[in-house]
Parts: sequence; C-alpha cells; structure tokens
Amino acid sequence: MPTHSNRKRDHIDICLGSDIEHSARSGFEAYQFIHMALPELNVEDIDMTTNVLGYSINLPIFISGMTGGIDDAVNINGDLSELCSDMNIPFVLGSQRSMLYDQTSSESFTIARKRAPNGLISANIGATEIASKENHKGIYTIIDSISANFLTIHANPLQELFQPEGNTSFSGVLHAIEDFRKTIEIPIIVKEVGSGISLEIAKKLHEVGVDAIDVAGKGGTSWAAVEMKRNQDEYSDYFREWGMPTSYCLLSLREYCEQVGMTLFSSGGIRNIHDIAMSIAMGAHAVGMARPILVAYHSGGILAVKTMLINLMKDLQRIMFLTGSNDINALSHVRIRTV
Repeated sequence: MPTHSNRKRDHIDICLGSDIEHSARSGFEAYQFIHMALPELNVEDIDMTTNVLGYSINLPIFISGMTGGIDDAVNINGDLSELCSDMNIPFVLGSQRSMLYDQTSSESFTIARKRAPNGLISANIGATEIASKENHKGIYTIIDSISANFLTIHANPLQELFQPEGNTSFSGVLHAIEDFRKTIEIPIIVKEVGSGISLEIAKKLHEVGVDAIDVAGKGGTSWAAVEMKRNQDEYSDYFREWGMPTSYCLLSLREYCEQVGMTLFSSGGIRNIHDIAMSIAMGAHAVGMARPILVAYHSGGILAVKTMLINLMKDLQRIMFLTGSNDINALSHVRIRTV
C-alpha cells in the first residue's frame, strides 16, 4: 500500500504532466459578455475588492488546495501563503489528512501560518475523515494548528473510488458536518474536486449549516485520470470524464444560494481571465485556481505566480471596464449571451 508521502509526491508529479485534464472545458467558452460601448465610468475608479465570509479581499480570486504532507510542500505552501497574504486573497491548504496520523507532516501545513501570520488561510480535510467520529479531535487540532480562518471539507467520491488507498466510507458525512457547525466558529466550506456539486446536494448542505459551496466542477484536472495513472489495473475512459461542468453548477446553484444566503465559489477548470470573470457573472463570489498555480510555481517560482495573478488582476479590470462594471457586484449582474 503506498504511503501518504508517496501519494502526494505522485499527485504533484502527475499534475505537472500531461493527459490528466477533462477533454471538455468547464463550459465558460460557450458564453460571451455583452460589450458596453459607453461604460459611463473611469478605469481608475473600478473597485475589485469584495467580501467573502466576513472578510474583505482585494481580488475575487483564491489559491485552491493543492499539496501538503511532503518536504517539498513546506516551501510551496510557505511561499504561496505569504504571497496570498501580501495580495490579501485567501489561501486553501491541500488535504491535511496526513496530520491525523503522522505529525511529521505537520510543518508542510503549519508553515502557512508562520509565513503569513495575518493571511486568510483555510484548513482542508476530506469528507470521509470528518465522517469518522474518532477523527474529530484531530480535526480540531488541525484547525487550531494553523489558526484557520475557514474549514474546507472536500468531497471526492470519484477520486477515492479509483485511488489505490482510497476511502469510500461516505456514510454519515452530513451529520458530522452538522456537528462541526455547532462546535466551531469559523465558516465551513464544502467543495468537490472536479465533478461538481448539484442543487440537491447544495440544499442538504444548507440544511446542516454549511456557509459556502465551492462547486469545483468538471473542466480542469480529472482526479479520476490522476488516480488511474497511479493504478493501471483500474483504467476506464468513461469515469475520467465523469462530472458536471463548472459553468452548469454555477448556473444551477446561483438562485438558491442567493435566496438562502450561501456563499458560492467557483473552481474546476479555471484557466484564464474569461473563466474568472464569467464565473463572477454567473454568481460566484470568488474564483479558485490550483493546477495553473502549481505549473507556474514549478516553472518560475513564486515570482511567476505573482506575475500571473497581477496580470489576471489587470485583465479583470479591463473586462469590468468593457462591461460597465464599477465593482464586483456590478460584474455579477452583467448581461451575457451564448455564443
């Protein structure tokens, strides 16, 4: 059975390679903004700040969970958390499951708070881990160890199904989340990892007190494909394409989330500024990226990541100008059309 560190090393190596993304995009390419010939605003007056879960951030972008539990992740998570703090955007750690069983991995996660004492940092634990009551004490310790601003619970049944060491014990997850909602003060976010979240599940999550949903839909990294590369005996093209596109999830959940006051995040196949801006137009409060960040970091270090985020910020401002959007709320209500 592969160890946790071997699994995380495999994940990084495979994600930096090729042939691990869904064949179809996340769906944003099927939509276009309506051009505003008379924007009635000045570029320098555009405000890209927004509020998410009680915090004001400078840009509606966050770095989504990628890695942890291995030596290499100490530098990655440390650098990324510090950059996010400097730019005042949230940073989500990779899965902290290893901290439940092996404290030698803790530095790859706790480094985030050490490097970013004032940053917005989310702890990250799997749905199957939170479903087991014997893990609850350890999860509280994980939250405290990084003074987490948020708790992200990732639901990844497809990945667990094909992971050689996967855990498919998903019974009791909703009840466990409900218990945590009663005992912790920080917001709880539930996210998928590339297959999307449906309206039916969103309603159930609201009922147990979840504060935010990250749809993390189909269109980017296929974690089924990643795990299939690690487990050649379980290969199937059908399941590597399983899931709902990110755009579909946003359009399906927007009205309900606005009605009940749930924060909606977009991730899954976010590859360019069009995907980011269209996510906001479809109701997302902020937009997460993972693999593009990892690839940029691998190729040019933290400077490459910073340059990419700054360029995205400039292009978002340009889209807001050309759609007559003076702030993020205005962008979320612009007209769009199908191509």
